Amino acid sequence: LAILVAAVVAICVDVASGDEWSGRDDRGAVYSACTLVLVALAAMWTQCMLFMCRALSAMVDSYCCELTEHYPDTHHAMDEWNILQAVMLKTSTSMQWSFVSVLVAISFTVPLLIADFLALGARLAVVPKVSPVCLVLVLFVRVFLIGASISDKCARVPALVNSLSFGPGKEDQRLLLTEYVARSDAGFYVNDVRLTIAMAMKFLYMWCVVAFGIATNLIAYPST
Repeated sequence: LAILVAAVVAICVDVASGDEWSGRDDRGAVYSACTLVLVALAAMWTQCMLFMCRALSAMVDSYCCELTEHYPDTHHAMDEWNILQAVMLKTSTSMQWSFVSVLVAISFTVPLLIADFLALGARLAVVPKVSPVCLVLVLFVRVFLIGASISDKCARVPALVNSLSFGPGKEDQRLLLTEYVARSDAGFYVNDVRLTIAMAMKFLYMWCVVAFGIATNLIAYPST
């Protein structure tokens, strides 16, 4: 997938840079090769992060399926939740600096993309030139949202547990398991901060406002 994405971007870059670099040695080929390598690395990096995030999400789904299908003992369910929480914490801790890099990349890519559009002109011919930046931005935003969705999925587990029946006379154990899962605050953590969809949407909304402000200021005052 990463190679396919990089190949498509390379074709777009070749089309965009063909007229601009024609007759100027091999700078166009070097530019296309560098773009191909960078986009391929970014695609492979994000795919690795997506694989880990989807694995964590599938583990939460598997835990919920086991609860609904087999109705295990509440003590066994607590042990399984402890294991799942430990795996999520270890995985998120190992990936936290990668997520910080993604956030930094999104923060810098949004205003730079607006600046590219304004510098090159708002024309259809400009789209292939900025397509690598747009593609990398989409990949980073996708990783950010999928990682944040893990915490939201964990937050819905207590409601599922509370709706189940573990047998007659086990209402207190069910309530204990529900409180235990709810207060564990399991999810995807980045530097001890629990990443949620609400937080991700606020972050993206803020940078949409920043991009809009940069674009309107550059359009209103093009000479400054």
